[in-house]
Amino acid sequence: MQRKGKIKIIYRPPKEIVILDYFQFTKENLSQMFAKTIHSGLPVVAYWAEGVLFIYFPLVPDTNDLMESYLKGRIYWSSVNFSLMPKYKSSIKVSGLEIPVVNVSEHPVMRETARWLREQAERKEKAKSPALRESESPL
Repeated sequence: MQRKGKIKIIYRPPKEIVILDYFQFTKENLSQMFAKTIHSGLPVVAYWAEGVLFIYFPLVPDTNDLMESYLKGRIYWSSVNFSLMPKYKSSIKVSGLEIPVVNVSEHPVMRETARWLREQAERKEKAKSPALRESESPL
């Protein structure tokens, strides 16, 4: 029985995140990543988990189709930009700007997203390795 004045809270995390586009930046190119965000007029905050620094751009569920997906647990992100950063730092300095970094390691959705991004980076690196070895070997 619910007591008067009490509100029932229901936590329903998303079942799926659909990332429409992602791009990995090197540490040297981080300024490009944040410049893009600053020029878009959005607040500049980065997230960190699982050795990955990232920013994401969610699609607002402002159409019937997106809202229906949202209510079913499917969230769309238009893009995610990331860079590998093994150790957490509360902020990073990029082109003279201090960018706050939020540790989201305890958030299951963000942690899983960071893990997926790291796996993409690892796959990309593995795919490059054989080609590098072949091009370096003398004929």
